[in-house]
Amino acid sequence: MPKQVWHDRVTESRSIWAGFFFVIMIRLWMMLRKLFACFSISFLFLLSGCVSLSRPELSAEEETALYPVSSYVPEFFEWEEVCPGLSRFDFENPDIPLIYHAVKIDLSSTEEGAGGEEVLALTTSSWERTSDFAARENCMVAINATPYDKTKLAGIYKVNGEILSGPVARYAALGLQCGADGVVTRARVFDSQTDGELKDFNYAFGGFFTVLEAGEVRQDFIRRTDSRSGAGISADGRTLYFLVVEGERTRHSIGLSYPQCGQVFRAMGCSDALEFDGGGSAELCINGQSVLNYRVRRVHGNSFGFTLNKSSQARLR
Repeated sequence: MPKQVWHDRVTESRSIWAGFFFVIMIRLWMMLRKLFACFSISFLFLLSGCVSLSRPELSAEEETALYPVSSYVPEFFEWEEVCPGLSRFDFENPDIPLIYHAVKIDLSSTEEGAGGEEVLALTTSSWERTSDFAARENCMVAINATPYDKTKLAGIYKVNGEILSGPVARYAALGLQCGADGVVTRARVFDSQTDGELKDFNYAFGGFFTVLEAGEVRQDFIRRTDSRSGAGISADGRTLYFLVVEGERTRHSIGLSYPQCGQVFRAMGCSDALEFDGGGSAELCINGQSVLNYRVRRVHGNSFGFTLNKSSQARLR
């Protein structure tokens, strides 16, 4: 083959392969652009779906239609005794799904421990996990309380008459009157932390808002389910109730809204109730251990609980 012809054929072959390679690269680039666009749209759709569907905001009518009161409030509460004066109740409805835990504390029984008998004594903690506090103090029951921001509590915290964190007027509080031996003699829920009568209680734990007032469930809230933690009292102030609702693993329990918590508190026998710090902070421990189906890793601004105590000196911090 003449040298010139061979050279022309090589050049032509290179041109064909170069053109073919160029076309392949263009098509590949176009395919990648389409895939990226589809992925971006799908990701945004899923992201928006997670935000809107995992914690949807409902109207009162929608909430009632989706979750009638009978679906999350039992006909009666079967209380199980943990120790004298303290009982627990655990609720589960897989159809919602929903899991919550409640505790009832008979404050009148705490005054009957004369002659060295064991009584339920109040104990408190600051800036540690409620579960660590409960385990260390061997609490019969312990619950997280005041909301916080990093290293500062967002509301009143009073221990043995000393105000460790100032009040926030728009938030509610639980006031406890406690003797030197840690025995609680009186409890009251205050709609505002600046209520002048709160000064008559030597212990105070700030929360967010009251969800039950004088037996009436408050309805003026955004209705969105979440993990919840709260406390309520009977009309005579002699029975204290805790309610903690699971909501961090929504496939197992979606949580409750504020009005729904109010319904549960009222059904348990409360006249007034407030919500403490909820969401990922909600925690309840019984017999020194968490009763939730997942681990709460947050360090809590404060917690309080009750121990069985023979000593005349309560373990108050």
